[in-house]
Amino acid sequence: MPMTNEELIEELYHKAHAKGFFHELHEKVKELTNNHKYKCKHELVRTAYNELKEIKLAQPTSQN
Repeated sequence: MPMTNEELIEELYHKAHAKGFFHELHEKVKELTNNHKYKCKHELVRTAYNELKEIKLAQPTSQN
């Protein structure tokens, strides 16, 4: 069964929270909303999540 747009948004925010970039995602969505006012909210969240995920994956992790 396909997800609704609201479920997709909720899942991406949940994943961002689990990965430690919830607030960054929220700020990126606001930035994208200002630049792309006519895009659907779920597309903005998906774009922001994918951009931040790529940045986070490219950062080296600290070894303790």
